Amino acid sequence: MKKKIYSCMDDYDPNSITIEDALKKIRKLSKTINAFEYTNLIDSHNRILYESIKSKLEVPNFDNSAMDGYAINFKYLKNNNRNFKVIGTSLAGKPFKGKIGKNQCVKIMTGAVLPKNCNVVVMKEEVEQVDSSIIIHSKNININQNIRFSGEDIKPNKVLLKKYEVINSSSMGLLASQGIHKVKVFKNPRISFFTSGDEVVPVNKKLPKGKVYDSNRFTLKGMLSKNNIDIIDLGHAKDSIKDIKKKFNDAIKKSDIVISTGGVSVGDADYIKDVVDSLGDINFWKVAVKPGRPLAFGKIKDTIFFGLPGNPVSVMITFLLFVLPSINALKGIVQELKMNEAILECDLKKRQGRAEFQRGILTNKKNKQFVTSVGEQGSGILSSMNKANCLIYLPIESGRVFKEDVVKVIKFKNYI
Repeated sequence: MKKKIYSCMDDYDPNSITIEDALKKIRKLSKTINAFEYTNLIDSHNRILYESIKSKLEVPNFDNSAMDGYAINFKYLKNNNRNFKVIGTSLAGKPFKGKIGKNQCVKIMTGAVLPKNCNVVVMKEEVEQVDSSIIIHSKNININQNIRFSGEDIKPNKVLLKKYEVINSSSMGLLASQGIHKVKVFKNPRISFFTSGDEVVPVNKKLPKGKVYDSNRFTLKGMLSKNNIDIIDLGHAKDSIKDIKKKFNDAIKKSDIVISTGGVSVGDADYIKDVVDSLGDINFWKVAVKPGRPLAFGKIKDTIFFGLPGNPVSVMITFLLFVLPSINALKGIVQELKMNEAILECDLKKRQGRAEFQRGILTNKKNKQFVTSVGEQGSGILSSMNKANCLIYLPIESGRVFKEDVVKVIKFKNYI
């Protein structure tokens, strides 16, 4: 009896593994890169800290005014005294250097050093200036009012940021407030990628009949660029074992992960899997997911390999589901795809046998999430990914689903 060859048209393929099993195998091989480098603080956004950072300075490092107004000593307000002579000004960066006496005050700006024997700042809106004096109209004045005290934000030797934290805009400002200009961070993963196929044409060339433009190269570059990694574009490989092998040999010399697109199906010219088999090990080939079943994963020497399908939508979804977790693991990040629940506004076709991610449009109506299909779901319909703002997840065991059913969705554009 002739052995059946399963194709992408079959919903069930006994040679496919589940998404969950595929992710377990990927995480097992995707070890955090335990190497560091120093980066300038100005270039540190989105980098991951290699060590915890403690504060060196008090912030603020001097008592200062929280308002524009007048600095006085609270004791001189006794006996209902409200008239004060202005004897100087304290500006941000140019403090008043003397002391005030009885019934005297200093005009002060926000952020300026508080004069030594002052313990109240009265807002300028609460006073009337007459020549070189002021009359305070407010009756509700308290000691230490409108003053920011030294160290009230940060005290010395306090842990500001912990190892593995991702540096963001606010943490950059926090480090700058300590005078820190270089940061010890994990080295970025180095990711190489190339596309393959004789049917693929560069975008700056004339398109012959029967050929397609190399959209995958740009899609992949865009998705990789959203992550803080070092990207190596290896270009395009022809459908030849020699050309594909050269790409892989170039990649393993300088990258932690190499990604290819196309050439992993069962066609006569699909050489990727065979080349990887000759150079390293295929860990799995085929995942029970639609679109994206012909996904190859393995290792060539010390370099992780992902062989993504050739169809544009499959490239995006397999990158999201499988490549991104591997990149994050190398960076020391554990990040699960966040799923939300939504109410279907249409029926969806699905057969049991593999999980599906259908493209949808998610909307919020009266504090409830609703989702509908974008229409055609073919793995070559790249426009569907552009129209969609979410993926509708339908598990392996699920069959057809109907309007008003509750489904899980992923806002995929948050990730890629």
